[in-house]
Amino acid sequence: MLNKGDMVSVTYRVGWDQSGQAILETLEDCTVEKYKDGILVVSYATKKDDYVEIVSRTFDVNSPEFVGTVNL
Repeated sequence: MLNKGDMVSVTYRVGWDQSGQAILETLEDCTVEKYKDGILVVSYATKKDDYVEIVSRTFDVNSPEFVGTVNL
């Protein structure tokens, strides 16, 4: 069970390559903001030129695009 404040990495499918293999992306060092009824909300920091941006992403864990999470 994921709880608010847990640190996780999230892997999800972004598409398919020409041979039919899934193209996956992984977000590292995400903080769980909320997990309820199969909806996972995480936030993570990205560096910009001279500042840090906090990005929030929402995933439906029952979606075929969602691959999984790993607790850090």
